[in-house]
Amino acid sequence: MPRLVTALAIALVALVARGDAQAPANSTNAALRYWMAFAVLRDPPADQATAELLDRVAAGAAPWDEMKLGKILDDNRQALAIMFRATHLPACDWGLEYELGPNTPIAHLAKARVLGRLNAVAGARLASQGQWTQAVDVWLAGVRFSQHVAHDGTLISLLSARLSLSPSLKSLAHAASQPSVDAGRRRQIADLVRAIPDAGFDWAAAMRREADLLVVAKRLDPKVNAVMPSQTRVNSTADEIRAERKAVLDAASRP
Repeated sequence: MPRLVTALAIALVALVARGDAQAPANSTNAALRYWMAFAVLRDPPADQATAELLDRVAAGAAPWDEMKLGKILDDNRQALAIMFRATHLPACDWGLEYELGPNTPIAHLAKARVLGRLNAVAGARLASQGQWTQAVDVWLAGVRFSQHVAHDGTLISLLSARLSLSPSLKSLAHAASQPSVDAGRRRQIADLVRAIPDAGFDWAAAMRREADLLVVAKRLDPKVNAVMPSQTRVNSTADEIRAERKAVLDAASRP
């Protein structure tokens, strides 16, 4: 009898362990996968020259530089692969606790900004090698990633998500003009870009969340003297993304 009990206990532990191991893989919440990507993410060197080069390459304003940037991408191959797979999941819930007001943890946004920029740079590397089909896949993933990062977020979430969206849109507009990107791929680009909001994100909803957070902050501390972000600046940013989105659709619709 003791042996039977022991055997059953071992079997139960193995079953639970196997279930726990499989749970993340079976989850449809992309945020869980992104946290896995963040866990293996290796931040690029912090010097200003490298940061500026990454930004320019991501935006298509500078050519790919294998010598300076190749190792950075190689070091983050696993993080980028996890992110790419996660962008194909249908939903993303970061579990933000807005009832905490200004104390709501948003540590994921810093990691998302780094990963989104690296993803855009990874596409530039593929394009420099003539692998336009693969580059398009990476930039499409960048668009999906931006929507996940922004989901149910305040302005800081949307501004962080833009660092993935804008470089991806600019790169997709350029890719759509390449002879090796056929009509089928251009339709794929257009379909995904049409599926996102006209201004990239729901800026009005983000502003409402900002207002709600401000109410919570003042309730927690009546001395808080914070003010709402400028609507004019928000509208300007939305217009910039709207123009980037239109450029992709125009390029993708060419004969």
